Amino acid sequence: MNNQHIQLQQKIIHYRSEVAKYKQLLQLAETELKREQLRNQYVQKQLEQMDEYERTIEHLKQQLLFYEVALEEEKKRKKEMKQDIVRAHAYFAYAVMISEEKEEPTTVIGDFVIENIGNTPLNDPIICLRLRPAHHAQLSGKFSFRHVQEEGGWTFAVDNWREKMKEGEYWLKPIDETTLLPNEQLRFPSFELRVIQTVVVEGFVYFRQLKQGVSSFNHIVINK
Repeated sequence: MNNQHIQLQQKIIHYRSEVAKYKQLLQLAETELKREQLRNQYVQKQLEQMDEYERTIEHLKQQLLFYEVALEEEKKRKKEMKQDIVRAHAYFAYAVMISEEKEEPTTVIGDFVIENIGNTPLNDPIICLRLRPAHHAQLSGKFSFRHVQEEGGWTFAVDNWREKMKEGEYWLKPIDETTLLPNEQLRFPSFELRVIQTVVVEGFVYFRQLKQGVSSFNHIVINK
């Protein structure tokens, strides 16, 4: 009986020792788990920060590229400004008045506008207004075959102007010697077009520096 009691006591002591040992091991495991969780949280935070750094770097790269391109364009623009740029622009500004009577001609009132969009003066402008077909409309305005007209008037620029008019071409130039400075405008003003049948009106401008000519940005097209 005493032996059994002693053995039982020894087992209890052993089990208590094992329980204490495993409690300690459990605490160590829990501590290690918490440490690992904290480590994972730290690593995750670092990864998120790395993502943010990468986005910032990409944004800075884009900004750098933008400013590099802008710098190149400004250098190019500065270089162009040092060069003579010979450039002109022309267009029609007009209004159409349709008669209530279908048989009556349609009237177009307008200006032919020329602009110097370069950086150098343009001399001796000549314009050509071309009607196609020639006999479908009649053009009139402030121009004369004589070189004696009010200031700001226009005259024919070619000797065979009658033949050219029959072909539908009106070659005109300012009566006064004209130089168009950069950003300045010149107008062939208040012309009148009486349209009998469908017609297309094209415009061209020539200068001493632009002998090849420039066609107008727009055309007048009247369907009748």
